Amino acid sequence: MSGIRLATAPVSWGIWEQTIERPDLVPPQPLLETVTAMGYDALETGPPGYLAPDGAAAVRLIEPFDVELVATFLPLRLDDEDDFDDDLRALDRTTEVLAATGGGLVLLADAERPGRAAISGQPAKITANGLSEDQLDRAAERLDRAAARCIERGLGAALHPHAATYLESPEEVEAILDRTDIRLCIDTGHTVVGGGDPVDLVRRHGHRLTHIHLKDVDGNVLERLRAGAIDMNEAWAEGIFCPFGEGVVALREFLAEPAVRQLDGYAVLEQDRMAVTVDDLPSVRAVEERNLQRVREWLG
Repeated sequence: MSGIRLATAPVSWGIWEQTIERPDLVPPQPLLETVTAMGYDALETGPPGYLAPDGAAAVRLIEPFDVELVATFLPLRLDDEDDFDDDLRALDRTTEVLAATGGGLVLLADAERPGRAAISGQPAKITANGLSEDQLDRAAERLDRAAARCIERGLGAALHPHAATYLESPEEVEAILDRTDIRLCIDTGHTVVGGGDPVDLVRRHGHRLTHIHLKDVDGNVLERLRAGAIDMNEAWAEGIFCPFGEGVVALREFLAEPAVRQLDGYAVLEQDRMAVTVDDLPSVRAVEERNLQRVREWLG
């Protein structure tokens, strides 16, 4: 049996950066009731302010559920010093919940850009519209500064390559990893969207692996994205991240890799959803139960 632990994330329940302003999001209480009833004892925090306005409130919220908050996703504008400084000043506020509830991992990503969303999943256009070598040097230095700030707060830090950003394609990911010693969160779905292979990625960088986001990718939606018929934002709305086992990601093979099996950390099941209300919870839970069952079967 694998030693890795399984967790869920609010994004699987429709709660993430693109939906946080919606007034009908599933509130924290029913979310926690649902995921703990499924057997989860760990989850990520979701966007800043979702679970609780501050650390003390977060402690009160999760105490009855006996769950652990294991990670926070934090996008940073790594290509611009002024914008990055603004993001860095906000880092303490966005990680307060995680720090107050016992510590965990901050998943540092480049921030999404409209221009990159328009060419996401299209390797040739990504190559022609990427950061220069000098810009990559500066982005790596900023990433290291953000990771150091997390460590000062008693938190871990890892790079999360992400679609619609300047750190999407395999070449961009390699370039930033070559310039820093930060640990790595592999997101199987974003890796495939960017033109990469998560099995190859973990074979080359398994020694840096500290966290996993498990996703599957709908092949038909991916094909439309690659052709430029839709952008990444439209792909999310069309369900590019699909139920596990129904897409093109080699999840079984990925989970069989030694670096994954030996991971002392979490594999977080993520199927990004755009529209989930309290009334949707039973149907979403049914899909998530199947996702969880498949992952457990693949792990053996």
